[in-house]
Amino acid sequence: MRLRSGRWLALFVLGAASLFVLGAQPFAVGLVAPPFDKLAHALAYGALFLALDCALVLPLWLAMLLALFVSAADELHQLWLPGRVPGVTDWLAGALGVVLVAAWRLVRRC
Repeated sequence: MRLRSGRWLALFVLGAASLFVLGAQPFAVGLVAPPFDKLAHALAYGALFLALDCALVLPLWLAMLLALFVSAADELHQLWLPGRVPGVTDWLAGALGVVLVAAWRLVRRC
């Protein structure tokens, strides 16, 4: 694993951390109404994957796996948050965003 861009790495870390910190705040409950919450998951985790892929020299599958791990960890984190409901469909929406951005990345690299 080699660093490609420190700025992209900082963006990835900041983005991942903000999902957990801001997601734990009371205003996050019901912030995005269904079905648009699934679009928000796809956009957020697609962007997180893009930041990671631009930050580090990794095999594409590994960058995808790491982004999907963060998504799963976020869903598990919601088990302990009042008013938040974790869901497989939220994770799948995030996974769709990661897959779509990964397909685009196969065509274009940073």
